[in-house]
Amino acid sequence: MGDLFRKFLNGLPARAGYCVDCLSELWREPANMISGYLSESGLVGSHAECGNCGERKETFKARPSS
Repeated sequence: MGDLFRKFLNGLPARAGYCVDCLSELWREPANMISGYLSESGLVGSHAECGNCGERKETFKARPSS
């Protein structure tokens, strides 16, 4: 499932990061599963405005090389 999630994340607009809650809604999986996929992928979040909900939270985006 991690590879499918990485492809999904790569398909989102690269300039935006997304919070776990929004990724959960977009991917239709519980937030704890999304956190596991992010951890498994080695992605580290940064505090920024979410590209979906606009709230300042820890956000994640695909690495250019992933």
